[in-house]
Amino acid sequence: MKKNILLLVTCLPIAACIGPEKIIVTNVHDLAALPPDSYIYSVPRNRIMINISAVRHYSVPGPYHEYAEELLSIQGAPSLSATDWEICSIDVMPVNEPDPEYYFSIQAGSSSSVPGKLLELTSSGLVMKPDEFNPFLDYSTGYDDLPEPLHFTDLSVKRNFEDETSVKPESKGSLSVPIDMPMIKHTDEFKSTEQKAVEAANFIVKIRKRRFKLLAGQYEVFPEEQALETSVREMNALEKEYLSLFIGKVYSDTLHRTYFYTPVSGKEIEQNVFCRFSDETGFYDPMSASGQPLILELKNLQFTEGLKQLQFPYAGPRYENMILYRIPDNASIRIFYGSSIILEAEMKIFQYGVFVPYHLQVK
Repeated sequence: MKKNILLLVTCLPIAACIGPEKIIVTNVHDLAALPPDSYIYSVPRNRIMINISAVRHYSVPGPYHEYAEELLSIQGAPSLSATDWEICSIDVMPVNEPDPEYYFSIQAGSSSSVPGKLLELTSSGLVMKPDEFNPFLDYSTGYDDLPEPLHFTDLSVKRNFEDETSVKPESKGSLSVPIDMPMIKHTDEFKSTEQKAVEAANFIVKIRKRRFKLLAGQYEVFPEEQALETSVREMNALEKEYLSLFIGKVYSDTLHRTYFYTPVSGKEIEQNVFCRFSDETGFYDPMSASGQPLILELKNLQFTEGLKQLQFPYAGPRYENMILYRIPDNASIRIFYGSSIILEAEMKIFQYGVFVPYHLQVK
């Protein structure tokens, strides 16, 4: 009995010295080599993805534009080709990715609670696995001038020439010899642009008259329901096609651009020109002298400022029995086009947040 008591008293100090095994968390930038049997995790950061869509309008004048006012009382018909641009939509969204400055190594030894705690923080988005990366492609297609199609093919409902018939006596040298059968000569004389414009204008007026009679029920046979709807639709399309001979045509297409910006921690307000835009020629690089600037403004709303006032009980580079994670802060976002605000939003930005410890109970 005395021997057993002596052995127990001898072992107690040794057990007290060993104690529970510690969990060590270290930033990988502070390690010379990665310890064996360690877990790796990262805290997220945000990139802001800006998507812009712009519509390009390419207008060509009609072949009879100079007669639009005289024949149809249409003023201001374009006489030159032109290209106009306008921004039709813009939106922003955060893209989460591992922060390359904050990869951490966890030496957990035989502790089995670390994987579960990491899973809890990962599912809430506060930490990320090293392979949990949101890939994106920072790519914008170029654009070329629109091809020149054959814009106008239906210029008139009548022939392009007039058939003139003339009767001439047969002549021999300088003398005209009258004969019983005169010679009949056919000549084709092409119409002038003005003559064809008059014919097109008259046809437009005729379409309008017949459409009115159709809708007013002035015909003996009156189409109903779908037949009437089809007739009116076809007449409207025909009138539109002939009006384009005077007012021209406009071709439109939509082009998209995507830009990315990574907020910088420690700043209250950030302003950056991410591209330039011209109403006449479209998108330009931010360093170009053309176009008006599109400016991204970020303002840290400092909702986590109170947490920064709390005293952090430990100092790195090694942290014991805790997992470090970062709580994001809110930021207001505005996009300026020149001096006008074209977008306002609010989102969470991890870089503006604060690091806090998640304490682990070591058994």
